[in-house]
Amino acid sequence: MHRYYFIDSSGEDTNLQLYSLKQAKIHWADLQRDLSDADQVEHFHERCIFIICTIGLSVSQLLGQNNPSPDERVPSPRKIFASLVDRHALDPELKLKFKEFIDTYDQCRHFGLTNDGSRHWQVSQVTLDKTRELYEFGLMVWDTVIGIFRRDPQNELDDLDLATVQDEP
Repeated sequence: MHRYYFIDSSGEDTNLQLYSLKQAKIHWADLQRDLSDADQVEHFHERCIFIICTIGLSVSQLLGQNNPSPDERVPSPRKIFASLVDRHALDPELKLKFKEFIDTYDQCRHFGLTNDGSRHWQVSQVTLDKTRELYEFGLMVWDTVIGIFRRDPQNELDDLDLATVQDEP
């Protein structure tokens, strides 16, 4: 039973990763709109961190749900992504970009006190440009993973349009 693969999450079955992606896209669009209306927006830094956490969560869930080598434990997103890159002969440079993506996501997600204050400093360095870069990379990961699975005609992905997923109920 694959209860977490459904495009439509309105019933007993769901799609956690797609819901997280929708939220990241909605919040990114809201931030972009607010920035176009004013030079400064309320809770700017918090919103950037939230977007990074949400797009990171969606990617982490997407990779976990599509782990090419299921085992007793779900491997880290970095290992799953590296496996997909290797298995599908993708650009090896993607692994380095993914490391930066997942490291920043982890920094934002595991925000808190450290002995040397490094985590606070790392999170304080997030800018709009960094948020945009990570958000767009997360979308590229989604496109890549879904593209891989679209190759199999048994996967029912015809109704999935990542460009407009945030507009769907």
